[in-house]
Amino acid sequence: MNLDRFTLISNDVVEFKSTWRTGEALALVDTMIGTDQPAPTVDAATAPIERKDVAIQTGGSPRHAPVTCDDAKLSNWLRKVYPMVEQELSAGVTECYDDNDNLCDTTERLIIRKHQELMLKKLNPDMEGNQKLNMGAAAWLSIATRDAPLLVLACSSYHEAWCEHTYSSVTVFTPRRDSYGSVQWIELCTNPVKACIETLETNPFNKDMFAGGTVSGDVYIWHYELNLKHEQNSFSELFSETTDYGKVVDMAWIKPNPLTKDFGLLSGHNDGIVILWKIGKHIGKDKTFRISTTATSRKAIILTQILTISNSEFVVGTVDGSILLCSTTQLIPIGNGSNGGTSGASTSSSKKNFFAPTITELKPHSFAVTTLLKMENSRQQFLISCDLTGEVFFHDITDAINSAPTLIIKMPLPFKNRIVCTDDMRFILSPNNNGILDVYKIDSGSQEIVEGSGLNGKPSLIRTSANGKWLITGPYDGGFIIYSVEKDV
Repeated sequence: MNLDRFTLISNDVVEFKSTWRTGEALALVDTMIGTDQPAPTVDAATAPIERKDVAIQTGGSPRHAPVTCDDAKLSNWLRKVYPMVEQELSAGVTECYDDNDNLCDTTERLIIRKHQELMLKKLNPDMEGNQKLNMGAAAWLSIATRDAPLLVLACSSYHEAWCEHTYSSVTVFTPRRDSYGSVQWIELCTNPVKACIETLETNPFNKDMFAGGTVSGDVYIWHYELNLKHEQNSFSELFSETTDYGKVVDMAWIKPNPLTKDFGLLSGHNDGIVILWKIGKHIGKDKTFRISTTATSRKAIILTQILTISNSEFVVGTVDGSILLCSTTQLIPIGNGSNGGTSGASTSSSKKNFFAPTITELKPHSFAVTTLLKMENSRQQFLISCDLTGEVFFHDITDAINSAPTLIIKMPLPFKNRIVCTDDMRFILSPNNNGILDVYKIDSGSQEIVEGSGLNGKPSLIRTSANGKWLITGPYDGGFIIYSVEKDV
């Protein structure tokens, strides 16, 4: 074999360089499984977004020039819209509807409970079995204990025949709290009077003072006193005078004069005479008015009620149902011949002090006027009158009184001797036979009955206290009922 044919040839080395860096230190990665760090705690509670005022501003922007205002036009516009705004505001909040589309009853309810019976002693001990005490008068005085005022009562027989008035008196009851906290009225003292009391009236501007009138025309003024030294309460007689006119059917107090601080008192007599008394350092008769209607000036007028409207105006009610607004700003002296043509020097001297007030006749009732009230509600003043049949007139006297009433209500029978109205003018209360109290709701015309205790008789009075929490009715043969009154919405 010939080896010469083979030649040795050395070729270049073909290499593939490694990517492994042998001269470097590599950082090892931890391949262990783990969890990420927890997220930071965030308060996820919800909160309301602050409300931004997005109302449109009509002026005052610094980008605009100041706008001048016409004061005269603004004043005229305010004067024009004021009555409408006042009317809307006086209407109150609009009544809402519930889910069943039924009208929600938002009116208040009265909760009336019989609280106490007061029995007056028979006037004449010799007539204990026969005497019927069916005429009475009452007045609430100043507050003696919390929310409970003093009470003045007088009671007599009906004067159909001759009465000697031998045992006539006025009794004061004071409230006392028993061990259970309940108020009970107990007799404090009794003062005798010349004749049977027909009416009692508290001075609303000084509730420690009250006046009374008798069936013989006597006028009394008393003052309640608290003797701190002896811790004893009493009331004293400040004044009494017998007039020459008929019985005193009603009385009304007049706001004190801001200069002299003297009170005024009107006594209405059933023969059409009204006397103005001045009560101050000296007490006496100031003026005497003779009331007569314009159309029937010579017709005898029998007064039943009297009520003061202001320092110069008062209203009287009559037996025939007339309601007369009397003004004392322009008085007309009455001379001779004012009483059916009587003449003579003695007549002239007796008539020279008589005055005829300016009279405005309001819409009359069909029967005798039994109640006159003055109420204030929603900045409006009302004159409320009621007759025997329960016909009630509401006159708005806020600015000027109109002859026609703004509201007429016909309450159901039986006859209404007296009524009272709640402060909110939503309920009318009237006593009925046998201790029953009728509650009439003005808004709906519904009537409720508060059952009595079976006392016999038709009461002739109903009086509510100034705070509206107490009510008295009577007399029921010498007995009176005191009610507690609460309002429940």
